[in-house]
Amino acid sequence: MIYLKKILFVLAVAAVGMLSAVSCSKESDLRSDIIGEWHFSDMETDVFIEFRADGDYELFQKIGAGRYRGYAGKWKLEKNILSGTYNEGDDWGSSYRVDIKSFDTLVLSAMNGSEEKNIYKREDIPADVRESALIVKY
Repeated sequence: MIYLKKILFVLAVAAVGMLSAVSCSKESDLRSDIIGEWHFSDMETDVFIEFRADGDYELFQKIGAGRYRGYAGKWKLEKNILSGTYNEGDDWGSSYRVDIKSFDTLVLSAMNGSEEKNIYKREDIPADVRESALIVKY
């Protein structure tokens, strides 16, 4: 009976270890999958963002007519929640639930109650967007 309890205990510990390894693996896969350049566009907004492996990002946003505005800062991903700060230290207006549908489709769902949901496609940021953007100190 004691021998059986030891075996069950060892199996339970092994199962917990395997589950946590799978959970960590999924989180690190999501982190590596988000790294790169992404593009979102709708009738009013055009956004390019680059997530770098070192935790930095660059974002170029154009609302309506006019120039792109450039922002930069730090991003972090905990489980499937993306958050970040601007270079000056201010937090983003919302955190986002991350869902990567495929290698080239990223869904960001705002967690601030706005129900905003944007679908990004993997796409390089054009050089003219980077070069012509008005850099914003946030």
